[in-house]
Order: sequence, then C-alpha cells, then structure tokens
Amino acid sequence: MKVLICGAGRVARHLLSRLGEHWHVTLIDKSEDKLKNVIPRFQNVEKVIAADASSPVTLDDAGVAHFDYVLALTENDKVNLAICNHAVSKGVSHLLALVNEQENQAKFREIGARTLLSSTMLAKSIHHYLQDPRINLMSLTLGQAEIMEMDVSDHFQVLGKKAESLTGEEWRLVGILRHNEMFFPNAETVIEVGDRLVIVGKPDTFEAVCTHLECGIPHFPLGYGPDLLLALLPDSDREQLIKESMHLAQNSKVKSLTILCSKEEGSIQESLETWTPSIDIRVEAVEGDVEDYIQKIGIQENFGVVVVHPFEAFFFVSLAKPTLISLAHAISCPLLVARQTQPYQRILVPFNATSKAELALGVAVDIARQFDAEIAVAVV
Repeated sequence: MKVLICGAGRVARHLLSRLGEHWHVTLIDKSEDKLKNVIPRFQNVEKVIAADASSPVTLDDAGVAHFDYVLALTENDKVNLAICNHAVSKGVSHLLALVNEQENQAKFREIGARTLLSSTMLAKSIHHYLQDPRINLMSLTLGQAEIMEMDVSDHFQVLGKKAESLTGEEWRLVGILRHNEMFFPNAETVIEVGDRLVIVGKPDTFEAVCTHLECGIPHFPLGYGPDLLLALLPDSDREQLIKESMHLAQNSKVKSLTILCSKEEGSIQESLETWTPSIDIRVEAVEGDVEDYIQKIGIQENFGVVVVHPFEAFFFVSLAKPTLISLAHAISCPLLVARQTQPYQRILVPFNATSKAELALGVAVDIARQFDAEIAVAVV
C-alpha cells in the first residue's frame, strides 16, 4: 500500500514505527533535519521531499494521485486543508488530517477528509480524568463517538438494577465483562458485583453519564456493602466503640448497623437508645469466640466495613501473623480499628503502589471527603 505523509513530526514518526514492510511511504516536510533523522530509522520510507507540503506543485511532483492514502499531519490546519483539497482534486479517496483547532473540523469534513483532533481529544481526556479517574474513556471513529468503561464496585449505585436503566438519550450500556467473559446484556439483565460496564455514547455525553451514575460523589462504604458490623469483644470499651461506630455510620453512606457481642456482655440497649432511628440497628449475641464469628459473618454478609477495637491473640499465635492482619485478610471489606478519636479529622495513609495500597488510599479519600478530613500520604 502506498501512503503519502505530509509532516515529519512526532505523530508521523510514531506512525512510521508501527507500519510494516508492505507499506511504501513518501514523506514531505520543510525541515531537512527532520527528514535526515527519519531516513535511517524507518526502512519503509522510500522517498523524502524537503518542500512545502501545501504547494500543489510539490504534491504533484510527489505523485499524489497515485497514492492509496494521503495523511496531512503538519501542525498547521491551513496547510493540512490545502493538502486535502488538492488530493481530493486528484481523485484520492482516503484522506486523514490532523486538526489542531476544533472550529476547523467542519471544513475538512466538507471535502470528505477524516479528522483527528489532537489537542481537543487530549484536553477531553484530561477533563474526564479530573471528573472521575475511575472511568476510562476513549473516542471512537475519530471523535464521532465515545466508549466508557467502569467497574461496578466504583459506581455501586447501579448494583441490582436492570440494564435498561443504564440508557440515556445519547448513550447506552452495550456490554458487560463478567468473570473475564464479555456478553451483551438485554433489558432484563441485572447488574452484579464485579461487573465491568461498557457504555457507548455520542461525543460529550460523559457529563450525562456521570450525572446518572453520581460520579465523584463519595459513597463509602457502599462499594463493599451497605452495612456496618461492630464487634464488641471482651474487655472493650463498648460505650466508646458504639459512639465511634455511630459517628462513622451517620456521616457516611452506611444503611444499617449490626452489633456483635458475647452473651456474657449483657444488654447494650441502653447505650443505643440515644442514637438516631434513621439507621437500622441489629444486636446479635454470639456464643463462643467472637473473633471467629467475625470472619465467618464478614465473608457471608453484605458488610461494607467491620469495626473492632485494638486487640491481639496470645503471644505464640501472634508470632505467626498478628490477629488483626489475619482478620483483615479473611474478610471481604475494610477493617477499621477504632481509636476512639472521632470526629475523624486527620488520616494517615502508608502507600507503596501495591494494589492493596491503592484500595486503602481510595477508601481513605472517600472517608475524608465525607468527614471533611485531612489526608497525609507516606509514600514508600
């Protein structure tokens, strides 16, 4: 295939590195220095012309009419438009132009040239990242559509909803990645935990999708579950633990509170009567080891966070692995060790770029935004 590339900038160089040997390339650029750097690096460049690519004489000397593709990749929109106009007059049907200013895009489309909006696409990507870094967005068909990918765990308010609810006037859910397999949902498909959603829409529909999914609004702990589990272990200060747990529940998105206590602890109803009835509270008396029961119920139930007081097992057991760490690994949601320091004002996050550290940082940011707290990150 024969391709005429006008402009030897970074875009052209990256493109040349991807084109195989079956491509026969002619390259035009005013700069002889740029062309000298290209010739020894890319064997598929058969000819270089140091001249003004917008000149009809230059294009005719290059044999523009005999190319399968003409790419106008200079940094000047007027030059690129002149290249495309002359190529069209010579019967070239496959044209693509780099457009630096969005208002010039219509002029290229009028003559049938496809466009690539470099600065606009980059600015849009940055803007979308600032709105919600959890959504991956990519433009399709050279900016005429967009595809968005998001994890349900990050936008959990769609959990349990039918696929038909994820449709707007200019966007819709088209695919779901579940258990590493992609399928196309029907209207009755129910969104499940762990799903990755693929949404396609018209350009600039990101705002509408974000509004529908409440992007950027902190939701902790709903990404893990709507309920808080408080474990009142022996020798814990239950009054303070209840106080801190209720503070956490009332200032976050917790829907209900389950309190575990051993039967020997006695009634705790008096401690609960002063709290608001807006949160459902369930007390469960446990026989035997409360710590073992936490692991069991923490895996089975839909808890978003488990709250315990600082504790350790016997010395010889803790030599293998500290009890709190073992518990944190055993349950499927964050474990909060109560320090009786509410309201939460300062949060310290150790960070070493592992996946668990990224999860912890995300939880910390979500909590801080709901409590108007300050975060300090210790980076290893």
